[in-house]
Amino acid sequence: MTRRFQMKALIIEDREGMKTMLMDVLEKNGIEHTAVNTVEEAMATIQTDKDHRIVILDTAVSDGTGMSFIDDLESWEAEPESKKGRRQRAENGPAIIVIRNSTESVPESCIFVKAELVKPFTTSMLVDAINAALPKDKRIVDADRGRMMANPNDELVRRGITYGESYVFFQENPRTVLDIMQTFSMAGYDMLLITASRAKVARERFGLDKGAEVYTLKGNFYPLGTMIDMVRGFIEGSRYPVVALDDLDNIIDHCGMDRTFVALKEILALRGEKHKFTFLASVDGEVLKKNERAVLTSMMTLYKEE
Repeated sequence: MTRRFQMKALIIEDREGMKTMLMDVLEKNGIEHTAVNTVEEAMATIQTDKDHRIVILDTAVSDGTGMSFIDDLESWEAEPESKKGRRQRAENGPAIIVIRNSTESVPESCIFVKAELVKPFTTSMLVDAINAALPKDKRIVDADRGRMMANPNDELVRRGITYGESYVFFQENPRTVLDIMQTFSMAGYDMLLITASRAKVARERFGLDKGAEVYTLKGNFYPLGTMIDMVRGFIEGSRYPVVALDDLDNIIDHCGMDRTFVALKEILALRGEKHKFTFLASVDGEVLKKNERAVLTSMMTLYKEE
């Protein structure tokens, strides 16, 4: 007799922003879930609780070796192959949804992989992947399809933010940059925050997961050359890089207007060398002169909230 599985999902994800998005979609559609950070934890969970009907695997976990979960699962599930036995194994699951980068490939021989998502993706795409992993009679309905959805990528569109562009925010505090950083983070982009705050405080303040890069400015005279090198290395080593500077007037206070503007030009000039990237800079526009604001808006798009 074929065993009937409960509607239960296992999330293998160590990025807090992505994990939150995945859990929100599952909860919204009534799917119970368990979340773990590593392949080892995932295998231990599968071996002790076979009611997990779906596995959502981010290949970036376990220092980028998350794909090894597929090999580990197949080795554990191994049994003499027959057409009937192979069909039953595929039906009983777990059904795997792989979240990967565009340069990765999933083993074609794995009978458990039912869907693939390439970062970044929308919640509609995630719902489609979940349905591909479920029996026909258990599939869910995306009630928001056909209109604007409350998901990270759609939120960026709503705000008028285009990936690969540069934006300057003339605000007394970086509230809007904070919101947009959180949105990019939840959508799975690679994040670098340049700030004078401590890394842990900055991550919590901006809703970034532990994998996000934070470059902390220290001392009485900020090393702008080191900052530029940090940005260059980050964008060269990232797939979808987003760089944010949360307090530009603080850098101006420490380094002067001319040196700060030269550093900004060097960072923006990196676009086209290796990768496309998004750049966000927040500054208190009230402390700048008219010609200084004009220089910034000549380098970056002035962001205006609707």
